[in-house]
Amino acid sequence: MLVSVCMCVYKRESLERTLASIIRQKLPDGYSVEVVVFDNDIDESGRARCEKFQQAQTDVDIRYFVNGVRNLSVLRNATMEHAKGELLLFIDDDEWASTDDWLAQLITTMHEYNADIVFGRVLVHYPEGTPKWIVEGDLLGKVPHAHGKKLTKGATSNALMKAHWAREREFRFDPFFGKSGGEDTDLFNRIYKAGGILIYDANALVEEVAEPQRLNLEYIKKLNIRIGQTHYHYLWSKQRGFDAAKTLLFVIAQVAGYGLLTLVTLPFNKGWALRWYVRLIRNMEKLTMIVTGGRRSVELYGNN
Repeated sequence: MLVSVCMCVYKRESLERTLASIIRQKLPDGYSVEVVVFDNDIDESGRARCEKFQQAQTDVDIRYFVNGVRNLSVLRNATMEHAKGELLLFIDDDEWASTDDWLAQLITTMHEYNADIVFGRVLVHYPEGTPKWIVEGDLLGKVPHAHGKKLTKGATSNALMKAHWAREREFRFDPFFGKSGGEDTDLFNRIYKAGGILIYDANALVEEVAEPQRLNLEYIKKLNIRIGQTHYHYLWSKQRGFDAAKTLLFVIAQVAGYGLLTLVTLPFNKGWALRWYVRLIRNMEKLTMIVTGGRRSVELYGNN
């Protein structure tokens, strides 16, 4: 069975580490891997790195394409459309697999739980010089779950998906989210609503180093505002009646709770206070989206 690694890249030197971690994977019998790379840089900065790894080995076919459209959803869809495998594997170009059995672990969990999508754990490292409050609050960290937990959504940062959802069922990343982000949350939630089984694998780990330009409160606030907007678009805006009212009450409760936690922890630990503060911002944005009818939008991608 062929696994197609679907990667979108843009001017990251870390791509080499990502490719190296994929090529060294020890696969179960009967499995093989290809890598489909779509570069958003029209100057093709990723081509040399991909060709370097292709020339150094013959076991993994690395196919490189360029698409200059500044929309992440368009690029992700292109990787799926060019993929030949029965399984689609998503990993970011600033991540690397922690072990050489990472993919085998995802495959094992997919079989064990009869899952349509398996999401693995992401560990974020903070470089030297990162403000202490970011590290203490783990403000760019990804929330882990119990192994085997059923999810309703997920991210492309570490995910294995059965390809028939893209081919026969024709699910695609929505270009509406192509500059804001959240396109993966939206897609995987739609698959869940269509009957897909989404499972978390706590043992399949990838790692990344937080980028310097993200290590500031302005970016972290912007990220959480975007998360609030995504929640409104993929869930709340589609609800009516009792469901919408129930979500409203839940969001109001979160605003009150996170606001209180921020005030209580601020005198003792700035990192933890900010951890609650950004969640307060996230939920305040959900309320703002209701008032504005969803007409606000934060763009995190496609502007550089």
